Amino acid sequence: MTDKTSSSSKDDPRMAATRLAAVQAVYELDMMDVAVDDVLADFTEDRWRAADEDIVDEMARPRPELLKTLILGVNERRADIDAQLIPALTGAHTLNELEALLRAILRTAGYELMVRDNVPARTVISAYMALGDAFYDDGGQIKLIGGILNAIARTLRPAEFKAAS
Repeated sequence: MTDKTSSSSKDDPRMAATRLAAVQAVYELDMMDVAVDDVLADFTEDRWRAADEDIVDEMARPRPELLKTLILGVNERRADIDAQLIPALTGAHTLNELEALLRAILRTAGYELMVRDNVPARTVISAYMALGDAFYDDGGQIKLIGGILNAIARTLRPAEFKAAS
């Protein structure tokens, strides 16, 4: 799959906004008893209906098609994503023991690593670590995100890491 959304979120504020909105939607799906279609409608139509294409970086509008892909993908492939996350968790953690926001970040990033091979694994890892940094003051959580995603990426995309070695 080749598209304009493969740039890093650092270079593309809309990509960062898309990932942030996707994590928020995945969090909402995890925490509330609501249908994925309702969450999709809320995140793709209602929240940014009045947003202008030329708004400043801090208020960038998510890319609706990619946002929909991420939300639906995480929802549909949650068991596959969790199967990748569970062995990557460090000894003291289980998936259910992680706070919901951390699970949402890891699941959304895990989906991207599984499916969006047009985006380099290191770009995905960096983007979600940066997203985690927006929520957590403790560097330990960001390191945890990076470590888990790195482990998953090395399992799912070993060629990307062999070429760099």
